[in-house]
Amino acid sequence: MAAKKKSTASQSPTFEERLSALEAVVQDLEGEDLPLEQSLERYRIGVEHLRACRSLLDDAEARLAELSVDGRGRPCETPLQAGDEGLRPFDDDEG
Repeated sequence: MAAKKKSTASQSPTFEERLSALEAVVQDLEGEDLPLEQSLERYRIGVEHLRACRSLLDDAEARLAELSVDGRGRPCETPLQAGDEGLRPFDDDEG
């Protein structure tokens, strides 16, 4: 069985690590009777994790490519971009 890779001080936390930390903050805020200052600090930390998760998701969406078939029947990649309507093929002509 492969060992789980832990982030080190030189590596940024992974999306999964950030999400897990965010979930822990939510549990702390929902389940514990924390003093106001500790609640505010936990909330601040949660916002940091939420922003980092959103950034990591945005980066992942920007790298997505849809596997499709070209005119010769060969697989090719079509870069996608995220928009208000979801993912769509990248258009270089948009400005």
